[in-house]
Amino acid sequence: MDKKKAKCISCGKEIEINKHSSDKKCKCIECQNKYKNICINCGKIFIGTRHQKLCSKECVKEYKFIPTLIKYFNFDNSKWHTNQVHEEVNKIKNILYNLYWNEHKSSSEICKIYNYPNIGNLTAKLFTYLNIPSKTSKQANKENYLEGRIKVISCPNYQQQWHTTWNNKEVYLHSSYELDYAKELDEQKVNYEVEYFHIKYFDTQKQEYRCAIPDFYIPSTNTIIEIKSEYTLDRQNMKDKMKAYLDLGYNFKLICDHKEILI
Repeated sequence: MDKKKAKCISCGKEIEINKHSSDKKCKCIECQNKYKNICINCGKIFIGTRHQKLCSKECVKEYKFIPTLIKYFNFDNSKWHTNQVHEEVNKIKNILYNLYWNEHKSSSEICKIYNYPNIGNLTAKLFTYLNIPSKTSKQANKENYLEGRIKVISCPNYQQQWHTTWNNKEVYLHSSYELDYAKELDEQKVNYEVEYFHIKYFDTQKQEYRCAIPDFYIPSTNTIIEIKSEYTLDRQNMKDKMKAYLDLGYNFKLICDHKEILI
């Protein structure tokens, strides 16, 4: 069969065609295999292969997760299969990002808000797809302390024990120093609380916010008491905590080696 050179009318590639064929209709093999398709995710018309249903990698990712966004995260179903789908996905992304990073909600709290059943999948899969960075274990633990969601678990090297107060409350003490002070208060029949609340303070040495859990609190005098030994006392850190306590309107005492000291 005699052939001649021509250019593909779609891509301009030089090809060989039958010498009797028209130059105005010829296409290369690649262009012959391309078809006009409608993306089933965003509704865009695109050129692709006969069986290609999604126009881009972005739509491939979205198409997989949008049913979950519709079911649990108030995604507007009417925006799917239209050119507004990406905008709706970004709206959900911004809402979740704000809850997680700006309002300091935990993964479990977000799951409760939206009745989403799988906490592990929230950050491992959904947040990854939405490009929402996950918190490290250190960030999550610190935030849980600051938000009062969990209590600090004490180091097992300290002398720890349960103690029954004079008015029959069970409190957990972390050292012999704390036990001695509790017994003093019991003798005086003073009502007190142990590790009663969490207080946010600024650590000037680490240049970051941290969570303080005062050792004792006496409601009748609105006084916070910290119990330390000279060995465990970090003076600057205690000054930072004291500033936060006083700024919030509490009175403050520091007992070091069984004696009240000024700092």
